[in-house]
Amino acid sequence: MFAGHRLEAVAGRGGMGVVFRATDLTLERTVALKVIAPELAGDERFARRFVRESKMAAAIRDPHVLPVYRAGEEEGHLFVTMDFVEGRELRDWIDSEGRLEPALAADLVSQVAQALDAAHAKGLVHRDVKPANVLIEDGVSGPHAYLTISG
Repeated sequence: MFAGHRLEAVAGRGGMGVVFRATDLTLERTVALKVIAPELAGDERFARRFVRESKMAAAIRDPHVLPVYRAGEEEGHLFVTMDFVEGRELRDWIDSEGRLEPALAADLVSQVAQALDAAHAKGLVHRDVKPANVLIEDGVSGPHAYLTISG
């Protein structure tokens, strides 16, 4: 249990922290809960930027931006909750498939560019655009890319 969520499994790890698949106990929905690494959370300047950018990210409405639901601090740990995507990181997809077909690669780049346009329109500059921060979900009309914005 953490910050009103039941942690169910580790969904991923990165330089910023650990992402869990969790259940938001208030709304009874599955979310991705990212707990920021303690060494970053303890940096006051980082913590202020994290809160500011989480608020900005939560205001973005775009089909290719992973929705942010909540951000805060619990028991001395910074965290953010986002929509949980049943899919995989673009990094993993490239590692397993190798070279992507040009039309598919162009489509995914276009989707990520749309997400970046939406972030920039809200005054947010993404500091870490890379395949590990793009989640791919099978959509009705093909792969759907989500850019993770917060944390």
